Amino acid sequence: MILNIKGDVDNITKRQLEFISDVLSKQRIVVNNVVIENVGEKGDNYGSQVKRIKVQYKNGGEFKMIAKVRPDNMKIQNQTVKSVFINEIIMFNEVLPKFKELQENVFVPKEDLFQYPLCYGTLDERDNEILLLEDLSVSNFFTLDKLKPLDNDTVKLVLNNIANMHSLSCVLRKKEPQLFNKILDALFHPLFHPNNMTKTRIFLENILKDFEAVFETSRYRNIIVDIMNVLVNASMELMSSDSKSKYSVIQHGDLWTNNIMFLIQVCIYVFPTNIQSLTVDNQKLMCTFIDYQLSRDSLPVSDILYFIFTCTDYKTRLKHYLNWMDFYHSELDRHLSYFDLKVDDVYPRQNFDADLKRYAKPALGMSFFVLNFSLRSPQEAPDLVMANIDGTEQIPQFKMGALSDKTFETINERVEGVIESCFDFGYLTDVNRI
Repeated sequence: MILNIKGDVDNITKRQLEFISDVLSKQRIVVNNVVIENVGEKGDNYGSQVKRIKVQYKNGGEFKMIAKVRPDNMKIQNQTVKSVFINEIIMFNEVLPKFKELQENVFVPKEDLFQYPLCYGTLDERDNEILLLEDLSVSNFFTLDKLKPLDNDTVKLVLNNIANMHSLSCVLRKKEPQLFNKILDALFHPLFHPNNMTKTRIFLENILKDFEAVFETSRYRNIIVDIMNVLVNASMELMSSDSKSKYSVIQHGDLWTNNIMFLIQVCIYVFPTNIQSLTVDNQKLMCTFIDYQLSRDSLPVSDILYFIFTCTDYKTRLKHYLNWMDFYHSELDRHLSYFDLKVDDVYPRQNFDADLKRYAKPALGMSFFVLNFSLRSPQEAPDLVMANIDGTEQIPQFKMGALSDKTFETINERVEGVIESCFDFGYLTDVNRI
């Protein structure tokens, strides 16, 4: 039976409404009212539409959960295009519960358990895909301002969580290699999947045209264009050479500010807003990751560079970057120690440092892509539309809008700063610094 669900339901299918009703009915509490509303602003998420489901029970109780549904403009009939929803469904149904089991089996202390939102149910039927997840805002989790770079303490908090997640991949790879490889085979990157390469090249070529306009006056314009031109080939070469390597992990894949939620575990009476620094005395801080749509097989440095390049500024990196790398590697060792493993055996420091250099240039190209979108206001965020290639194939395209002078300067400053950092740390040796 489908409940009488009201609100923003225009793009929710009948099958999805049935699924929501089934999940709620399993709680065996009589439902009085269900309302669905949109979450977030334009530019926050292009891979899914996020909804908040508010439930009122006849006994006076309330319940909220988050629904992630496939956007209408991504419901295309091309059978070669795999939905990134499958990645997230695999993560919530198989990977994250397995990580939890591994830690509970060795009695990892509560403060070091890898946290993730509860999953109430998933549906993987084509064009009816939906995930029903815990609404973390109920527990006072919050996101930071995506337009502001993160400070040192916040970066270390996130790096610890990345190390925790990566350590569990290492443990799973060692203890259950067949399951680990099965999961790696099931996960994929939509941009760099072999079946999608033609569409990916067209997609990135169209974006590059807009990039050239944004970075037309940048002193590093030629470097930006050159790196974007080789991004696909460079990324594919790394994915091919490192696929299922002995250092492979299940990466998050999209660690930017909007996909990290924070909790200040103190008694607060006003929901925190405009918080950017998490330096708090005598208060316990924690973070958790959301949005696992781009999770896949990769080396640990892929997550690290993606996060550092897109979420920090040049001055903070110049002061702390080397310490961050030391910190990540030591935290990886600490989390591995719960399973009687040592980082020198699992991911030696010399390999870690070498991989940072190998992955820096593709990560630099991805940061150009991410920063050009993430630093825009909702009013400046591009629209994602589907365009025909030959009448049968469709690819996503971004329709860019005009930028304010302030946004234009911010994007250029952050992008040039990442390039400067790559010069500082020896990651760009084949081009000249200006």
